[in-house]
Amino acid sequence: MDYILKKRIRKCVYWSVMIAFLIIQAYPIIWLLLAAFRPNMELLTEPFSFPKTLTLENFRTIFTTSHILTYIKNSAIISVISLLLIVVFSSMASFAIAKMVFRGKKKIYRYFLIGLTIPYAVTLIPLFTMFARIGLVDTRLSVILPLVAFQLPVSIMLFVSFYSFIPDEIIEAAIIDGTSIYGIYTKIIVPLSLNTILTVLAMNFITVWNDYTFSLVFINSTELKTISTGLTDFIGPRGLKDWGATYAAIALSILPTLAIYFSLNKKMTAGMTLGAVKS
Repeated sequence: MDYILKKRIRKCVYWSVMIAFLIIQAYPIIWLLLAAFRPNMELLTEPFSFPKTLTLENFRTIFTTSHILTYIKNSAIISVISLLLIVVFSSMASFAIAKMVFRGKKKIYRYFLIGLTIPYAVTLIPLFTMFARIGLVDTRLSVILPLVAFQLPVSIMLFVSFYSFIPDEIIEAAIIDGTSIYGIYTKIIVPLSLNTILTVLAMNFITVWNDYTFSLVFINSTELKTISTGLTDFIGPRGLKDWGATYAAIALSILPTLAIYFSLNKKMTAGMTLGAVKS
């Protein structure tokens, strides 16, 4: 009986802690989504109370008085192109590092991993100077290139970890059957690494979609702004802010990341753990 009682107590404590963490994590998101539907006056007078009235006025404001759809379109274009380049480059480079035999591949792998130690801030001035000289400032490419470069190291690390888990015998059998190196990559490696690809896509989408630094520094024109920098549109004269419209715009901007995360959560977990232990 004592053992059963202790087991129930441990289970109650465990679930109490888990529920507490869930509430702490979910509260800001729930509050933000509710704030997006609350009137401005209520947000100013009772910001943390339970909503008394809900309205769609904040969403009408952002769709009629701002360029929110343009910002979302720009973020989507940058995200799609960046993610495609990240997956293609990182998977190909990782395949070569993990499965091909050539001199200096360990040094190349270490060179890529050095990128994990370099912060964004130290590259902004050199990048701006270089982009200004070749005419890339205020173009989508000036945001895409740095994002791809900075996301490659962690993506390559994930792919190399998974590719090391794939038995060499599969590749050797394909070579004996006359399959080219490109055929091995497209017909064997890519299908086997679907979970890892989805993991890399989901992880990098959150970073790329929410990028603020490169968009702020390299983009000047309104028609090329992303959703992260476009939120400043709701700051009025003398720093006054339309909080209702701001919360509505933020809620709209986080919906894609929430949808990607929750839809690919299981795939992400599988992709991150599959290559963790090699049999």
